Amino acid sequence: MMRLFLTGGTGFIGSHVLAAALAAGHQVVALRRTSQSAAVIPLPCQPEWCEGSLASIGPSQLVGVEAVLHLAAAGVSPKRVSWAELVEANVDGSLRLLELAEAAGVRRCVVAGSSHEYGNAARRYAAIPPDAPLEPLNAYGASKAAGFQLLRAFAIEQGLELFYGRIFTAYGEGQFAGNFWPSLRRAALAGEDFPMTSGRQISDFIPVAAVAAHLLQACRRDDIGAGVPLVTNVGSGVATSLLAFAEAEWERLRATGRLLPASLPDRPDQIERYVPDLRRLRIPASPRS
Repeated sequence: MMRLFLTGGTGFIGSHVLAAALAAGHQVVALRRTSQSAAVIPLPCQPEWCEGSLASIGPSQLVGVEAVLHLAAAGVSPKRVSWAELVEANVDGSLRLLELAEAAGVRRCVVAGSSHEYGNAARRYAAIPPDAPLEPLNAYGASKAAGFQLLRAFAIEQGLELFYGRIFTAYGEGQFAGNFWPSLRRAALAGEDFPMTSGRQISDFIPVAAVAAHLLQACRRDDIGAGVPLVTNVGSGVATSLLAFAEAEWERLRATGRLLPASLPDRPDQIERYVPDLRRLRIPASPRS
């Protein structure tokens, strides 16, 4: 078992990583903003909570930690924040955390990236490789890409073991209600019709439990060398259209309403195919490995 320090433990993906880590018997120190903040899904037990922001983390909180899991981020869609907040959390806060980890003797850092970092470069690939150019098209993607460049260079210079996983379309319990899958599920369970776009965009939809398993596995992977960051995509390996995904979920949820594709307009700048190359991603033994 390991002693882990985790940020973002009350967020969507972070809550699932926290639950999986606790279920596996790891000791987890988890950062949350206030004592009222809670994970968005039930936990098997409580971690050792510490309160504050990325800027308030102190060296003492990382003593004895074997791996840092950095999942906190500002501006995750569809939530919008200012450019200053994006830089504070996704760039400055992320770099400061790795600096503290290095000073405390933590050797392994696992950081959640975003497929939004690729942006316009996705148009040139049937499957986007992890070393594709970063050409973000939104503020969130730009801040994550900027943070990545700093974290990667810092890990190389300081000899840290860095796993950086760019997550594609995660979905599941606890996701923000305004996202596609929670909206679809709500309509299905309520017996309502569900208006949507044409759904022709091809993407990779991955259950959040699988994302959590990959990130937790990265704490122990033996192919991450000191000063040699491992950058990978995190996805299911199944390319499917948004409409096909919606139809499969609609059937699984036994919805009685109707899916209404093309009743909403597509985005004019939509990238028609946004699929990851997963050659550097290992398959975890189980969602709790």
